[in-house]
Amino acid sequence: MLYRVTKTLIGACAACVLGFSGAANAQDAEQNEISWSASLTGATEYIWRGVEQSAGDPAVFAAVSASYGNFYAGAGIENVDFAGIDTEYDFWVGYAAPIAYGTTFDIGLVRYGYLDAPSGLDLDTVELKLALSHDFGGFSAGITAMITDDFFATEASAQHIEVNASTPVSENWTISGSVGHQMLDNSTGNYTHWNIGASRSVAGNVTLDIRYIDTDADYLGGAADERIVASFSVAF
Repeated sequence: MLYRVTKTLIGACAACVLGFSGAANAQDAEQNEISWSASLTGATEYIWRGVEQSAGDPAVFAAVSASYGNFYAGAGIENVDFAGIDTEYDFWVGYAAPIAYGTTFDIGLVRYGYLDAPSGLDLDTVELKLALSHDFGGFSAGITAMITDDFFATEASAQHIEVNASTPVSENWTISGSVGHQMLDNSTGNYTHWNIGASRSVAGNVTLDIRYIDTDADYLGGAADERIVASFSVAF
């Protein structure tokens, strides 16, 4: 695997559509009713925090999630290609609630695991998520912090900070982007990544996305080079 500042989510579209957040579902669900949803996302390649995870090949991400009041949980599975590993699975759980004047607070845990990791290589990682987002009446923005005490077999603590924003430009089109910074304690491997793109809603439950992604992680070579990723997501 590439040093392990790499990980997953299928392209930038999945990050925008799924985001491990559950915040929208949590706010929309009836207070005493469990709400279920599922999604299937495909992309030209799998990018996580600006770094490729599928060796430049297409990727598919399937997820199911549930919410009850302000609580949410979910699970997903996707294909990867590094260190002889082909499959990643993820679990997430959290609490998301409005706090005041269009601002939402989100706290949760995300676990990344691998079905076929080589013996003796423990890449499984748990991150704590703390996020704030605000709706400015069409334009929305947020900040998310991800924290772990053992970053993908490095036995080092790490932090990731990301700011994001999105705005609709027509009935079906939305422009969005983000800038993130990955920090690994006692390492010179810290780097910044960014993306900007446009999404189109089709037939209510299908989202198409095209996105420009780049990083300043030159030490990772081609895995962190600039690229265009196209993806689609179907919600059920």
